[in-house]
Amino acid sequence: MNYGISNIDRQRFGIMTAKASLKGGDSVLELMKKSKRDQIKLLIVRVPTSQLDITTQLEAEGAFIVDTLVYYAKSKADWYSDQLIDGYIVRLAKFEDANRLEDIAYETFKDYKGHYHADDNLKKTDCNQVYSSWAANSCKEQDVADAVLLIEKDDEIAAFATIKVKHKNEIEGVLYGVSPVHRHQGLHLHLMKASQNWAITNGYSRMITSTQITNIAVQKNWIRLGFELESSFYTFHKWFD
Repeated sequence: MNYGISNIDRQRFGIMTAKASLKGGDSVLELMKKSKRDQIKLLIVRVPTSQLDITTQLEAEGAFIVDTLVYYAKSKADWYSDQLIDGYIVRLAKFEDANRLEDIAYETFKDYKGHYHADDNLKKTDCNQVYSSWAANSCKEQDVADAVLLIEKDDEIAAFATIKVKHKNEIEGVLYGVSPVHRHQGLHLHLMKASQNWAITNGYSRMITSTQITNIAVQKNWIRLGFELESSFYTFHKWFD
C-alpha cells in the first residue's frame, strides 16, 4: 500500500487530504484506520480495475468511483522529423514561463471532468486550479517534471506537455494541454512526437502516458503512434465525517 498526506490538496481545498494506491493483498480496513488516525477528510484511492474485491470493499466503506484511468505504453520511442504548420514552434520551457503557462493551463482545463470535478463535494472554482498550478509547478520544480515542452505561435503559448523520468529507461508524458483557440491544428499529436524525440535525445526509449477512459480523441492519437493499452485504474473518493 502506498499512502501519504497530500499537502497541495490540503492547501487547495482547505481540508486534510490523503492519496493512496492499493493492489492485491492490501487491506482496505487498514487504509481506513490510517486515514482516521490522521484525521483525513478526503481520501483519494487508485486501484487496478482487475482488483474487483478491493473495489467492492471500498464501496462498502462509502467510497465512490470518480474516474477510470487508462495507461498506454510504447516500448521503443520513434524519432520524428515532422514540421509544425506555419507560425508554430516547439521549445523547452524555462522557469520564467511558469506564470504564462499557469494562465493557459487554467483556460485549457477549466471545468475538465477529472476526478476532482466529478466530486460534487468540492468547489468547482477550486477544482479549476488543479491543472493550472500543476502546470506552473512543472516549470519550477524538478520533482514535479523533468521537462516541459511548449508550442508557441507569435510568442503565445498554444500547447504544452510535461515529462517526468520514471526509471532509467522510461519517461512518462504526464500533462498535455492545447489552448482552446489553437485546437484542431494537430498540436497534441505533435507534442506526443516531440516527447519521444526528447526521450531519445536524453537516452530513454520507453514512454508511458495516461488519460481518462472517456478521452477517446487522444487515445486514437496514441494508437496511431504505436502506443498500446497497458493497464487501467479506478479512482475512488472517500469522505470522512
